[in-house]
Amino acid sequence: MIMPSKYLREDEALIGVSATLLPLVEKSGNLSALWESAKKIDAIGNFERFILALDLLYLLNLVDLHNNEIVRVQV
Repeated sequence: MIMPSKYLREDEALIGVSATLLPLVEKSGNLSALWESAKKIDAIGNFERFILALDLLYLLNLVDLHNNEIVRVQV
């Protein structure tokens, strides 16, 4: 489910959904605003996949939470 496979396309896997979500993090501030932007994208699908993709980005240290806003980590 995290990585694409023979039966799971890249845009359906969480790594693909996370890649779609990452550019939106720079434009949106808090979780509600990010969800409003992201729910229009078909690859993200539902709120559960949105949260799982956001969790994956956090685990990979690509996003962080500062003052109740989700921000992209600058490396």
